[in-house]
Amino acid sequence: MKARTRSSLERRAFLSRGACVGVAVFVPALLEDAKMKRSLRGKAGDIGGAVVPSTLINLADYRGAPGAGPALLISAFSKAFAALAATGGGTLLVPAGDYDFGSYSDASTVILCRDFCNIAISAYGATFHVKTVANVVPTLFYFVNFTNITIAGASFVDHGFSPRFNWRGMYCVGIQADKLSKGFRMVDCYAEKVVGLLASNNNSDGRFYLADISVHGEVQHAYYGVGANFVRENVHVELVCHNVRRAFIAYALRNSEITIISRNTAAWPGSNGLVALVSTGGRAGNVENVRVRVDVSGECIHSSYVHFYHQGSEKVGYMRDIDATVHVRNRDATRNVFVFDHETDRLLPRTARVWDRIWLHGSLVGKLSGRVISNVSLTTSPGTVYLDHNLAELDKFVTPGAGFHIQPR
Repeated sequence: MKARTRSSLERRAFLSRGACVGVAVFVPALLEDAKMKRSLRGKAGDIGGAVVPSTLINLADYRGAPGAGPALLISAFSKAFAALAATGGGTLLVPAGDYDFGSYSDASTVILCRDFCNIAISAYGATFHVKTVANVVPTLFYFVNFTNITIAGASFVDHGFSPRFNWRGMYCVGIQADKLSKGFRMVDCYAEKVVGLLASNNNSDGRFYLADISVHGEVQHAYYGVGANFVRENVHVELVCHNVRRAFIAYALRNSEITIISRNTAAWPGSNGLVALVSTGGRAGNVENVRVRVDVSGECIHSSYVHFYHQGSEKVGYMRDIDATVHVRNRDATRNVFVFDHETDRLLPRTARVWDRIWLHGSLVGKLSGRVISNVSLTTSPGTVYLDHNLAELDKFVTPGAGFHIQPR
């Protein structure tokens, strides 16, 4: 199965839009301390704009009500989903209230959702609770092979989560495919004290199967926000984060737009990148045609805000046609804004991997203790990174290396 690509004209238009509107989108008001309140676009019964058949099923009709025990809740979801599947899809209404799915000491899949099509889950006012009691990662809803699925208004909390263990806490939703699957949406969803809101669990062999993934929501006090590994194309994320170690990570990301608003406090552990774009080499999938927008405030807990991260021993691979805008207002010193490196079992001082046609924009309020651009792994392959004048003036010691040309514009 061959992945679809955009024409070069479409790519140029995509990046031109980013270059023109990047600063305008993140107006100064967004640099004020974000009010970390849920920004809901819907109400009870809404399905987040999903287009599904008119069938409506209420979880309560299957004894899935707030206060029911875990076994009864799991059974109710399974029966309700089966009923929707039998009618060709529709809406599952989850009444408002608290749903306790119990404790987990292994990497359980709590509710397996296989081969579902044209289903919307309306869960405004509903909060799903679990408690992870070991260093494991259970998944509450796991969708395998799907078409046109929407989860709207759901909230998730893990009362046993810890951000300092690798790993202890639930993934709210997992997705995976071994055949063409597309159209997975999360709208107005909220997660607190979790390993992550959404994770794609495909590997490089399955990178052509998943497409059209969209997430809008908020994540607080978590390890990950969204992981979109090996999605063929079209990932759209709008995420508000408060104390999240990594808001977004994706291997082999293509034709996608990522928007992150993040606020952090010093007590929360960070990571080497708030947003990580990763390639393990050309055979496993390059990174291409991506737009990233980051607005971050509070304390600096991350080593960088956008990490252009080559991994693995393969010599061939590229990141190309990427537009990244980062606006920073930290109370303490910012370490690095953008990092470019290549890691195998260690960070390499030189690499043949390519970074090319990358546009970097943004602004910085506060002290810079590191660099605007830190490129630990100097590339020996031709490529160009364009850096805004105002950012270039902050960083007098950029050492781009052969073939890595930084040109203020």
